[in-house]
Amino acid sequence: MKRTAILILLLFAIVILVSCEENVSPKGELPEKYAINFILRGDTTFQIAYLSKLYDVEGYDPSTLKTDPAVSGATIYLKYSDSNEKYYLRDTVDNSNINTAYNTPAKYYYIKNFKPQFGKQIQLQAELPNNNKLSSSSTTPTGLVFDNTKSLSYIPGPLLGRDTTYASIYWNGVGLDVVKAKRVKIIYYYRELSGEKTRHEKLVPIKYSTDGITESIVYNDFSFQNELKIQRQLLTKALKEISDGYTSKGRFSLAYLEVEVLSFDENLTKYYSTNLFYDFGFTVRNYPSDLTNINGGLGFFGSYVSAKKILKFDSQYALNEFGYLTEK
Repeated sequence: MKRTAILILLLFAIVILVSCEENVSPKGELPEKYAINFILRGDTTFQIAYLSKLYDVEGYDPSTLKTDPAVSGATIYLKYSDSNEKYYLRDTVDNSNINTAYNTPAKYYYIKNFKPQFGKQIQLQAELPNNNKLSSSSTTPTGLVFDNTKSLSYIPGPLLGRDTTYASIYWNGVGLDVVKAKRVKIIYYYRELSGEKTRHEKLVPIKYSTDGITESIVYNDFSFQNELKIQRQLLTKALKEISDGYTSKGRFSLAYLEVEVLSFDENLTKYYSTNLFYDFGFTVRNYPSDLTNINGGLGFFGSYVSAKKILKFDSQYALNEFGYLTEK
Protein backbone atom coordinates (compact mmCIF):
# COMPACT_ATOMS: atom_id res chain seq x y z
CA MET A 1 0.00 0.00 0.00
CA LYS A 2 2.77 2.43 0.97
CA ARG A 3 4.87 1.61 -2.12
CA THR A 4 1.84 1.98 -4.41
CA ALA A 5 0.99 5.39 -2.97
CA ILE A 6 4.57 6.59 -3.45
CA LEU A 7 4.70 5.45 -7.07
CA ILE A 8 1.35 7.09 -7.80
CA LEU A 9 2.49 10.45 -6.43
CA LEU A 10 5.81 10.29 -8.29
CA LEU A 11 4.00 9.60 -11.55
CA PHE A 12 1.52 12.36 -10.77
CA ALA A 13 4.30 14.88 -10.22
CA ILE A 14 6.37 13.86 -13.24
CA VAL A 15 3.41 14.28 -15.57
CA ILE A 16 2.64 17.74 -14.18
CA LEU A 17 6.23 18.93 -14.46
CA VAL A 18 6.64 17.55 -17.97
CA SER A 19 3.44 19.26 -19.06
CA CYS A 20 4.55 22.54 -17.53
CA GLU A 21 7.98 22.39 -19.10
CA GLU A 22 6.52 21.84 -22.57
CA ASN A 23 4.64 25.13 -22.29
CA VAL A 24 7.80 27.14 -21.59
CA SER A 25 10.04 28.29 -24.39
CA PRO A 26 13.55 26.83 -23.99
CA LYS A 27 14.93 30.15 -25.18
CA GLY A 28 13.10 32.16 -22.52
CA GLU A 29 13.81 32.42 -18.84
CA LEU A 30 12.20 29.64 -16.86
CA PRO A 31 10.04 31.01 -14.02
CA GLU A 32 10.78 29.69 -10.55
CA LYS A 33 7.75 27.60 -9.74
CA TYR A 34 7.07 24.72 -7.40
CA ALA A 35 4.48 21.98 -7.36
CA ILE A 36 2.99 19.99 -4.51
CA ASN A 37 0.82 16.92 -5.03
CA PHE A 38 -1.15 15.46 -2.17
CA ILE A 39 -4.22 13.23 -2.15
CA LEU A 40 -5.56 12.65 1.37
CA ARG A 41 -6.73 9.06 1.40
CA GLY A 42 -9.56 7.82 3.54
CA ASP A 43 -8.57 4.17 3.13
CA THR A 44 -5.23 4.47 4.95
CA THR A 45 -3.63 6.33 7.85
CA PHE A 46 -0.32 6.79 5.99
CA GLN A 47 -0.40 10.00 3.91
CA ILE A 48 2.21 11.09 1.36
CA ALA A 49 2.94 14.43 -0.35
CA TYR A 50 5.46 15.13 -3.12
CA LEU A 51 7.09 18.55 -3.50
CA SER A 52 9.15 19.46 -6.57
CA LYS A 53 10.57 22.33 -8.58
CA LEU A 54 9.68 23.22 -12.16
CA TYR A 55 12.67 22.30 -14.28
CA ASP A 56 14.13 23.00 -17.70
CA VAL A 57 16.17 20.78 -19.99
CA GLU A 58 18.27 21.28 -23.07
CA GLY A 59 16.16 20.75 -26.16
CA TYR A 60 12.58 19.56 -25.99
CA ASP A 61 12.74 16.15 -24.30
CA PRO A 62 11.91 16.36 -20.56
CA SER A 63 12.98 12.74 -20.05
CA THR A 64 16.61 13.81 -20.48
CA LEU A 65 16.58 15.36 -17.01
CA LYS A 66 18.87 13.31 -14.77
CA THR A 67 18.48 15.25 -11.52
CA ASP A 68 15.50 14.58 -9.27
CA PRO A 69 13.50 17.85 -9.00
CA ALA A 70 12.13 16.87 -5.59
CA VAL A 71 12.51 19.59 -2.96
CA SER A 72 13.66 18.70 0.55
CA GLY A 73 13.70 20.77 3.72
CA ALA A 74 10.24 22.33 3.45
CA THR A 75 7.77 22.70 6.30
CA ILE A 76 4.44 21.11 5.35
CA TYR A 77 1.41 20.73 7.57
CA LEU A 78 -2.34 20.10 7.56
CA LYS A 79 -4.85 22.00 9.68
CA TYR A 80 -8.61 21.72 10.02
CA SER A 81 -10.24 25.13 9.57
CA ASP A 82 -12.08 24.85 12.91
CA SER A 83 -8.95 24.00 14.89
CA ASN A 84 -5.54 25.50 15.62
CA GLU A 85 -3.81 22.13 15.80
CA LYS A 86 -1.27 21.51 13.05
CA TYR A 87 -0.32 18.10 11.70
CA TYR A 88 3.21 18.22 10.34
CA LEU A 89 4.55 15.98 7.60
CA ARG A 90 8.03 14.53 7.86
CA ASP A 91 10.68 14.92 5.19
CA THR A 92 12.28 11.65 4.10
CA VAL A 93 14.60 9.95 1.63
CA ASP A 94 13.25 6.42 1.15
CA ASN A 95 16.01 4.00 0.15
CA SER A 96 13.50 1.16 -0.12
CA ASN A 97 11.65 2.92 -2.97
CA ILE A 98 13.65 3.91 -6.03
CA ASN A 99 12.46 6.70 -8.30
CA THR A 100 13.13 4.96 -11.61
CA ALA A 101 13.03 8.22 -13.57
CA TYR A 102 16.27 9.33 -11.89
CA ASN A 103 17.49 6.05 -10.35
CA THR A 104 17.62 7.66 -6.92
CA PRO A 105 15.79 6.99 -3.63
CA ALA A 106 12.31 8.49 -3.53
CA LYS A 107 12.02 11.82 -1.72
CA TYR A 108 8.68 12.73 -0.23
CA TYR A 109 6.86 13.98 2.86
CA TYR A 110 4.66 11.77 5.01
CA ILE A 111 2.51 11.63 8.09
CA LYS A 112 1.49 8.50 9.98
CA ASN A 113 -1.74 7.75 11.83
CA PHE A 114 -3.72 10.43 10.03
CA LYS A 115 -7.05 9.76 8.35
CA PRO A 116 -9.22 12.64 7.10
CA GLN A 117 -12.35 13.32 9.13
CA PHE A 118 -15.75 13.39 7.42
CA GLY A 119 -17.21 16.71 6.26
CA LYS A 120 -14.32 18.94 7.34
CA GLN A 121 -12.45 21.70 5.58
CA ILE A 122 -8.76 20.92 5.79
CA GLN A 123 -5.98 23.29 4.80
CA LEU A 124 -2.60 22.42 3.31
CA GLN A 125 0.34 24.76 3.92
CA ALA A 126 3.90 24.39 2.64
CA GLU A 127 6.79 26.77 3.30
CA LEU A 128 9.87 26.12 1.20
CA PRO A 129 13.49 26.70 2.28
CA ASN A 130 13.56 29.85 0.08
CA ASN A 131 10.43 31.16 1.89
CA ASN A 132 8.11 30.48 -1.05
CA LYS A 133 4.69 29.40 0.19
CA LEU A 134 2.15 27.03 -1.32
CA SER A 135 -1.35 26.41 -0.02
CA SER A 136 -4.66 24.79 -0.85
CA SER A 137 -7.74 23.37 0.83
CA SER A 138 -10.18 20.51 0.56
CA THR A 139 -13.56 19.88 2.11
CA THR A 140 -13.66 16.18 2.84
CA PRO A 141 -16.88 14.38 1.89
CA THR A 142 -19.47 13.59 4.51
CA GLY A 143 -19.49 10.01 5.74
CA LEU A 144 -21.60 7.60 3.74
CA VAL A 145 -23.84 5.11 5.55
CA PHE A 146 -24.97 1.88 3.93
CA ASP A 147 -28.74 1.44 3.69
CA ASN A 148 -29.22 -2.01 5.16
CA THR A 149 -32.97 -1.99 4.58
CA LYS A 150 -32.52 -1.78 0.80
CA SER A 151 -29.15 -3.45 0.36
CA LEU A 152 -28.50 -7.15 -0.03
CA SER A 153 -27.62 -8.54 3.40
CA TYR A 154 -25.78 -11.72 2.40
CA ILE A 155 -24.88 -13.79 -0.67
CA PRO A 156 -27.00 -14.91 -2.47
CA GLY A 157 -29.74 -13.15 -0.46
CA PRO A 158 -33.30 -14.16 0.50
CA LEU A 159 -35.05 -16.35 -2.07
CA LEU A 160 -38.34 -14.47 -1.74
CA GLY A 161 -38.27 -11.38 -3.95
CA ARG A 162 -34.65 -11.95 -5.01
CA ASP A 163 -33.33 -9.94 -7.94
CA THR A 164 -31.82 -12.71 -10.07
CA THR A 165 -29.83 -10.27 -12.21
CA TYR A 166 -28.15 -7.95 -9.71
CA ALA A 167 -26.90 -7.97 -6.13
CA SER A 168 -27.55 -4.34 -5.17
CA ILE A 169 -25.93 -2.18 -2.49
CA TYR A 170 -27.24 1.27 -1.51
CA TRP A 171 -25.98 4.03 0.77
CA ASN A 172 -26.94 7.48 2.09
CA GLY A 173 -25.15 10.49 3.55
CA VAL A 174 -23.45 11.81 0.41
CA GLY A 175 -24.97 13.88 -2.37
CA LEU A 176 -25.31 13.06 -6.04
CA ASP A 177 -22.91 15.88 -6.91
CA VAL A 178 -19.75 13.97 -5.97
CA VAL A 179 -18.19 10.94 -7.62
CA LYS A 180 -18.00 7.59 -5.86
CA ALA A 181 -15.55 4.87 -6.82
CA LYS A 182 -16.60 1.30 -6.10
CA ARG A 183 -15.02 -2.13 -6.28
CA VAL A 184 -15.85 -5.61 -5.03
CA LYS A 185 -13.54 -8.32 -3.66
CA ILE A 186 -14.00 -11.93 -2.62
CA ILE A 187 -12.00 -12.83 0.47
CA TYR A 188 -11.31 -16.55 0.74
CA TYR A 189 -8.90 -19.12 2.18
CA TYR A 190 -7.12 -22.17 0.81
CA ARG A 191 -6.24 -25.01 3.16
CA GLU A 192 -3.02 -26.91 2.49
CA LEU A 193 -2.59 -30.64 3.20
CA SER A 194 -0.71 -29.62 6.34
CA GLY A 195 -3.82 -27.85 7.58
CA GLU A 196 -2.31 -24.38 7.14
CA LYS A 197 -4.69 -21.83 5.65
CA THR A 198 -3.66 -18.94 3.41
CA ARG A 199 -5.76 -15.85 2.79
CA HIS A 200 -6.49 -14.68 -0.77
CA GLU A 201 -8.42 -11.91 -2.49
CA LYS A 202 -10.12 -11.88 -5.87
CA LEU A 203 -11.60 -8.83 -7.57
CA VAL A 204 -15.09 -9.22 -9.03
CA PRO A 205 -15.63 -7.60 -12.45
CA ILE A 206 -18.21 -4.83 -12.52
CA LYS A 207 -18.70 -5.24 -16.26
CA TYR A 208 -16.99 -6.01 -19.54
CA SER A 209 -16.39 -3.19 -22.00
CA THR A 210 -15.41 -3.24 -25.66
CA ASP A 211 -14.08 -0.74 -28.15
CA GLY A 212 -15.43 -2.82 -31.01
CA ILE A 213 -12.21 -4.78 -31.36
CA THR A 214 -11.05 -5.96 -27.96
CA GLU A 215 -12.95 -6.69 -24.77
CA SER A 216 -11.61 -5.53 -21.42
CA ILE A 217 -12.63 -6.26 -17.85
CA VAL A 218 -13.78 -3.33 -15.71
CA TYR A 219 -13.18 -3.85 -12.00
CA ASN A 220 -13.89 -0.31 -10.81
CA ASP A 221 -17.13 1.59 -11.09
CA PHE A 222 -17.22 5.40 -11.08
CA SER A 223 -20.50 7.28 -10.93
CA PHE A 224 -22.45 9.94 -9.07
CA GLN A 225 -25.11 7.43 -7.99
CA ASN A 226 -25.48 6.18 -4.42
CA GLU A 227 -25.76 2.56 -5.43
CA LEU A 228 -23.80 -0.33 -6.87
CA LYS A 229 -25.36 -3.13 -8.88
CA ILE A 230 -23.20 -6.24 -8.97
CA GLN A 231 -24.02 -8.54 -11.86
CA ARG A 232 -24.76 -11.94 -10.35
CA GLN A 233 -23.50 -13.68 -13.48
CA LEU A 234 -20.08 -12.05 -13.10
CA LEU A 235 -19.99 -12.77 -9.37
CA THR A 236 -20.73 -16.44 -10.01
CA LYS A 237 -18.03 -16.57 -12.67
CA ALA A 238 -15.48 -15.04 -10.28
CA LEU A 239 -16.42 -17.51 -7.54
CA LYS A 240 -15.91 -20.44 -9.90
CA GLU A 241 -12.54 -19.10 -11.06
CA ILE A 242 -11.20 -19.27 -7.51
CA SER A 243 -10.73 -23.03 -7.80
CA ASP A 244 -9.86 -23.32 -11.49
CA GLY A 245 -7.41 -26.18 -11.94
CA TYR A 246 -8.17 -27.73 -8.54
CA THR A 247 -10.13 -30.93 -8.05
CA SER A 248 -10.44 -30.64 -4.26
CA LYS A 249 -12.97 -27.81 -4.04
CA GLY A 250 -13.43 -28.44 -0.32
CA ARG A 251 -10.01 -26.95 0.39
CA PHE A 252 -11.46 -23.54 -0.40
CA SER A 253 -13.49 -21.59 2.14
CA LEU A 254 -15.29 -18.31 1.51
CA ALA A 255 -14.91 -15.61 4.15
CA TYR A 256 -16.94 -12.70 2.79
CA LEU A 257 -17.62 -10.34 -0.08
CA GLU A 258 -16.18 -6.86 0.48
CA VAL A 259 -17.77 -3.82 -1.16
CA GLU A 260 -15.55 -0.73 -0.92
CA VAL A 261 -16.83 2.75 -1.74
CA LEU A 262 -14.65 5.86 -2.01
CA SER A 263 -16.39 9.22 -1.95
CA PHE A 264 -14.44 12.01 -3.69
CA ASP A 265 -14.20 15.62 -2.60
CA GLU A 266 -15.09 18.47 -4.96
CA ASN A 267 -11.52 18.69 -6.24
CA LEU A 268 -11.30 15.05 -7.27
CA THR A 269 -14.84 15.13 -8.63
CA LYS A 270 -13.97 18.11 -10.82
CA TYR A 271 -11.01 16.40 -12.43
CA TYR A 272 -12.86 13.11 -12.86
CA SER A 273 -15.73 14.96 -14.53
CA THR A 274 -13.34 16.49 -17.08
CA ASN A 275 -12.14 12.94 -17.87
CA LEU A 276 -8.54 13.57 -16.88
CA PHE A 277 -8.03 10.46 -14.80
CA TYR A 278 -8.41 7.70 -13.01
CA ASP A 279 -8.30 4.06 -12.41
CA PHE A 280 -8.88 2.98 -8.80
CA GLY A 281 -5.25 3.71 -7.96
CA PHE A 282 -5.59 7.32 -9.18
CA THR A 283 -3.27 6.86 -12.14
CA VAL A 284 -3.02 9.99 -14.24
CA ARG A 285 -4.06 9.73 -17.88
CA ASN A 286 -3.51 13.36 -18.77
CA TYR A 287 -2.88 16.41 -16.61
CA PRO A 288 -2.62 19.76 -18.45
CA SER A 289 -0.46 22.36 -16.75
CA ASP A 290 -3.26 24.91 -16.49
CA LEU A 291 -5.17 22.66 -14.09
CA THR A 292 -3.95 23.33 -10.57
CA ASN A 293 -5.61 24.14 -7.28
CA ILE A 294 -2.42 25.18 -5.48
CA ASN A 295 -2.08 28.82 -4.44
CA GLY A 296 1.40 30.14 -5.15
CA GLY A 297 2.40 27.27 -7.40
CA LEU A 298 1.31 24.18 -9.28
CA GLY A 299 0.00 20.75 -8.41
CA PHE A 300 -3.06 19.20 -6.85
CA PHE A 301 -4.62 18.73 -3.41
CA GLY A 302 -7.71 16.62 -2.89
CA SER A 303 -9.27 14.06 -0.57
CA TYR A 304 -11.59 11.12 -0.41
CA VAL A 305 -13.21 9.07 2.34
CA SER A 306 -13.78 5.34 2.41
CA ALA A 307 -16.44 2.92 3.63
CA LYS A 308 -16.72 -0.85 3.38
CA LYS A 309 -19.65 -3.25 3.57
CA ILE A 310 -19.12 -6.91 4.38
CA LEU A 311 -21.49 -9.58 3.06
CA LYS A 312 -21.19 -13.16 4.30
CA PHE A 313 -21.84 -16.18 2.09
CA ASP A 314 -24.64 -18.60 2.86
CA SER A 315 -22.98 -21.93 3.69
CA GLN A 316 -25.42 -24.09 1.72
CA TYR A 317 -25.10 -21.82 -1.31
CA ALA A 318 -21.29 -22.02 -1.19
CA LEU A 319 -21.31 -25.81 -0.83
CA ASN A 320 -24.06 -26.67 -3.31
CA GLU A 321 -23.04 -24.23 -6.03
CA PHE A 322 -19.25 -24.42 -5.82
CA GLY A 323 -18.25 -27.16 -3.39
CA TYR A 324 -16.71 -24.57 -1.04
CA LEU A 325 -16.82 -24.28 2.73
CA THR A 326 -17.44 -20.98 4.52
CA GLU A 327 -15.55 -19.22 7.29
CA LYS A 328 -17.41 -18.51 10.53
